[in-house]
Amino acid sequence: MIKVSVIVPVYNARDYIIPCVESLTNQSLEDIELLFVDDHGTDDSMDAVRNYAEGYGGKKKFRFLETSSNAGPGVARNVGIDAAEGEYVAFVDSDDWVENDFCESLYKATSRKNADLAYCNLRQDNLRSGSSVELFNPKVNSGDFNEKKHKVFLTQFVSYFTTFLYRRDFLAKNALRFPDTRSSEDSSFLASCILAAERIASVEKSLYHYVQRSRSLSTKVDPTKYRQKLVSFDDFLGYARRHDLYDKYKDEIDFLYIKKAFLMAAQTYVANELKPDPKVLQDEIYAALVKNVPAPLSNRYLKKNFKARKMTKWIARHPRLALWALRRRVRKNAPEA
Repeated sequence: MIKVSVIVPVYNARDYIIPCVESLTNQSLEDIELLFVDDHGTDDSMDAVRNYAEGYGGKKKFRFLETSSNAGPGVARNVGIDAAEGEYVAFVDSDDWVENDFCESLYKATSRKNADLAYCNLRQDNLRSGSSVELFNPKVNSGDFNEKKHKVFLTQFVSYFTTFLYRRDFLAKNALRFPDTRSSEDSSFLASCILAAERIASVEKSLYHYVQRSRSLSTKVDPTKYRQKLVSFDDFLGYARRHDLYDKYKDEIDFLYIKKAFLMAAQTYVANELKPDPKVLQDEIYAALVKNVPAPLSNRYLKKNFKARKMTKWIARHPRLALWALRRRVRKNAPEA
């Protein structure tokens, strides 16, 4: 029986996909399948993987899938989910790599606790600076994912969805899929999974390596990206309401929307627009916030977060001041050429 299906969307990754593939074929857990989903890039990434597979003499099973046309990583991952045969599903991006015991450690953790989700830590490797930093999701005890743990995760989690292992029948039972957007689709998916999960497990090791390069899909300039973020989290809000979970976690869900949809959309807009307009911040991005969270400044979590509350107020009442502050933040965090 296949224990883990590892899904890798492939799009213009020729320069770095082979180290990713090698890290997967070196997994200590033998009963896994590797699903590479062609999202119709313009280079020979898939040919490189196929050639590697032809010369591979190990026990890992390669499968090759494709989207109907270039549709983005979320849609590619959904194609993989639909085709997966493993008991659990993992996602690895083609420009990243994982430690040899990534699958085995997470699989053992889920099996011990009969968990819907298991997660590990992540190491962010910056190729420009040569630095490597360990990053964490919230720490909660393995076992029942009770209401208190849900609230901790919803208000504190970061979007390292690739550090998680997902029970496949849990995804099917709860109709969990990535939205067909091209930004924040991963955060939206993970947030929905966190809402739906009943049991969780953790591994206190950094098993996933997120590699930062000067050019990647996540750093590509795209003037429409901020709208994609808003749509992705509209999908999350819709999921919460359809599954009668919104009212139970209203404060936490609203705060998550403020942080990961509204504020990230504002920053993304400024980062991707040569001449950002303060009216867009106020009339489009803030308008989307109050449509979904009618009284955002009264949110109890936002009241405790000084920086987020200040920026929310500025965008609502002083958009030019907010634009100036966001420009400073973007310049400070801009990647080196």
